Amino acid sequence: MTVISLLSATGVHEKALRRFFKGDVFHNGSKIFDHPLYCIGFHNRSGSNLLADYLRNTPYFSGFHEQLNFNTVENQSSEWGVKNFPDFIREATIRFGGGQFVHGFKASVDQLMMLQRFNIPKMFKGGMRIIHITRRDLVGQAISFQIASQTQRWTSQQVGLGDDVKVAFDESKITNVIDAAQKSANGISMFSEVFGCPRLHVSYEELVQSPSQTLARVARFAGQEAAEWPIGDPKISRQSSELNTHFREMYIDRLREMLECPH
Repeated sequence: MTVISLLSATGVHEKALRRFFKGDVFHNGSKIFDHPLYCIGFHNRSGSNLLADYLRNTPYFSGFHEQLNFNTVENQSSEWGVKNFPDFIREATIRFGGGQFVHGFKASVDQLMMLQRFNIPKMFKGGMRIIHITRRDLVGQAISFQIASQTQRWTSQQVGLGDDVKVAFDESKITNVIDAAQKSANGISMFSEVFGCPRLHVSYEELVQSPSQTLARVARFAGQEAAEWPIGDPKISRQSSELNTHFREMYIDRLREMLECPH
């Protein structure tokens, strides 16, 4: 799949929400909010939850949960009596922004395209701005995803299915996740270029090694004073264990053998 076909595809969240709102998903009015729409552009296990945790500790941002997932949108819309998607964005921003924060959203590449197609950036002064996080260690990212998808423990705060889950190693699935992560990174970069959305790229590794410097870059990107952003302790912690190391060794050994001994 090329990056253009990736952006052209209609994702699962967009399909579901078009059905749920019976096509009433487009913003056709004037601007509602006097600040930009901020999104963390991410792919699974890229460090987006850690980044979101840090951003929620600042005096400027709230949110950055996976609030654009179709099941979350449907449940909250039903609870709030919301009948269309722009009203969902409006309600979420007002309810969770607390009147003093800029409420942000996490968005995968297909969710960014969904927001663009639904004309949601037009609700915000300054349009959409993307804080794009990726992980340099693609193998580690893929292995982390494989483990979390089986344990259902996506952050350290979650119990998941417990400690008795026997996690299976799957070489082909790791490779598929690596490919998907690379396509996502290219897709978000191209999305920003095509639609003129300012994009700040940060890596998971730099966030872990230098959180204060990384947050200072985000502050400047948002037009804020970095000195006024205290670095709070994140609520989530690193989940990697000996199993991650073992799977990495297995994957690298098998890949090296395949590349050195082509059939």
